[in-house]
Amino acid sequence: MIGLGGMGTAIAYNLASRGAEVLGLERFSLNHANGSSHGKSRIIRTAYFEHPSYVPLVKRAMDLWLKLQADSGTNLIRFTGGLMFGRPETQLISGTLESARQHHLPCETLSIQEAKSRFPTFHPNEDEIAVYEPKAGILFPENCIEAHTRLAEELGAELHFNEPIIEWTANRDGVSVKTKNASYQAKYGIFAAGAWLTELLPELKLPLQCERNCVFWFKPSKNQNLFAADRMPFFLWEKPDGEHFYGIPDLGEGVKVARHHSAQYTSPDAASRNVTEQDETPVRRFLESHIPWAGGSVLSSATCLYTNSPDEHFIIDHHPRHKNVVIVSACSGHGFKFASAIGEAVTEMLLDGKTTHDISLFNIERFHRNQ
Repeated sequence: MIGLGGMGTAIAYNLASRGAEVLGLERFSLNHANGSSHGKSRIIRTAYFEHPSYVPLVKRAMDLWLKLQADSGTNLIRFTGGLMFGRPETQLISGTLESARQHHLPCETLSIQEAKSRFPTFHPNEDEIAVYEPKAGILFPENCIEAHTRLAEELGAELHFNEPIIEWTANRDGVSVKTKNASYQAKYGIFAAGAWLTELLPELKLPLQCERNCVFWFKPSKNQNLFAADRMPFFLWEKPDGEHFYGIPDLGEGVKVARHHSAQYTSPDAASRNVTEQDETPVRRFLESHIPWAGGSVLSSATCLYTNSPDEHFIIDHHPRHKNVVIVSACSGHGFKFASAIGEAVTEMLLDGKTTHDISLFNIERFHRNQ
């Protein structure tokens, strides 16, 4: 296993729970802030605007997160409900409603007047509508990763942190990996290294982009009680120009707000970790227009890396040249919520020869077909 973030630790736990011998290697420390799995909170929703095919997978992920919460005794999830804002024709609104229709999900379409009355912190435009999903909520990613790690190790998994790999090879007999500390051999290899995937698998020439994004935690300037998790749902908002913003209620450290996709493309090692006024400006401009009470002082900020595929769908597939190697990455900024179910799917792929989950959308061959 290469990479022990959200995906890697979930896979390690699922494999160990099936009795497999597991070795995991991570170039950084547990719950580091250099990749894509940190940030104190993540949204989980089932009315998935990106594609209706995601819905069964995220519903299974929800069940598995709740099971992990019970098994680990750790607080992993909180249900706040979720609000999606935008014009009716936007992908966010039309896609959310289509997933809800196809999968009979309990969602409520709100007029602007209804949305303002029920959730007075939000100031949508008159030509927008809102969709409310009551059974959506928030995951605590660092807790999720720690829980998967701890339980995997209790089941016998050997997880090494601060041990980057130098090289790897594979043949029909197995996979060999060399690190700065040692050399290892295994029957299977799994690459779940996020933004470092193209560096580790250059032979595939995958059309992936590493994108630097910034998140902010704001102190509300007014009516702070309305931003608490029992009063405010998380939100997604698509603007007429296609820009997306999202936010998470105040969990004690401020209201989390960010732009979804910045178009700041880089490499994972070259990405600047310093958050600037230029990063803050579009987020604050959005707040001034639509959630003005939220836009007080910035309490903290962080950078996060997206690994984007051209169609923004994941990769969960065997290496085209090595069927004993599985690739799990390119989550395009919306993957963490699925980690528990993807851990189960990859485990089934390796131990059973196939998975019960429909992951056909995530095949690697689609990149070659489109070339």
